[in-house]
Amino acid sequence: MKSQSLEMAHQEYENLLTLQALDGLEPAEERRLAAHLDTCSECRGELTELRDAAGLLAHAAPPQEPGAEVRARILDAVRNERKSAGTASPVVPFKPRSRATGWPVMLRLAAAVVFGALLLGLFVLWQRDIRSRREIERLSRELNQQKADLDRNREALARQQAVLELLNSPGMKRMELNGTPQAQTARATFVYDHDSGRGMIMTRGLPVAPPGMAYELWFIPKGKAPMPGKTFTVDASGHAMMPDQIPSEARDSMIIAVTLEPKGGSAAPTGPL
Repeated sequence: MKSQSLEMAHQEYENLLTLQALDGLEPAEERRLAAHLDTCSECRGELTELRDAAGLLAHAAPPQEPGAEVRARILDAVRNERKSAGTASPVVPFKPRSRATGWPVMLRLAAAVVFGALLLGLFVLWQRDIRSRREIERLSRELNQQKADLDRNREALARQQAVLELLNSPGMKRMELNGTPQAQTARATFVYDHDSGRGMIMTRGLPVAPPGMAYELWFIPKGKAPMPGKTFTVDASGHAMMPDQIPSEARDSMIIAVTLEPKGGSAAPTGPL
């Protein structure tokens, strides 16, 4: 009885094998058959043979043209799909995004590094240019100051030489000027050559002229109005040395005077002599 029941169970699995070869089993029966195949090599071999045979039958079957009814159902289905597709909202296809390779990224990084280096170089050059400009301005100021000092030294040297020439000239004459109540400590010496009319006034202790004002030299012939000479200024100690040319009509008999006048000079004295 036991052997007969096993044979009947095995025959049932064989029926399932035929349906499995045609992919016709339900999920529950498929699981049941799979459990039996794990323990039965005979059924596994028979399932392989059944699947091979099913494949051969599929290829050997002659192609059949579908009937008119089948053709009509297919055409109806296609028309319905077209109608539904026509009412659907349009879909805009997106272009596939190309995969970025490493080279563009590297190139962008290299360009950024080069640009940063360029900016740094420009900043350094800008700083150097500013320092160079400041140094040039400083050197220019020093050069102008040295030039001004040199010009003053040359003028002083020229005046000293003119004084020496006057003092050594055969027709040299000398006049002393005293201070007035406005400048009691002031003194001046005027040397000149009678024949050429070249003269030089040298002051000491003369107060510094106020802003916009200057001292003016006057030649006063006997019995005539004062004749203007040059204007000049003094240093902090009241010293000045200024050459001038004596008018010919004042060389024989004259008085030398100094007044405080506007910086541009006056045609006639406006301040006390």
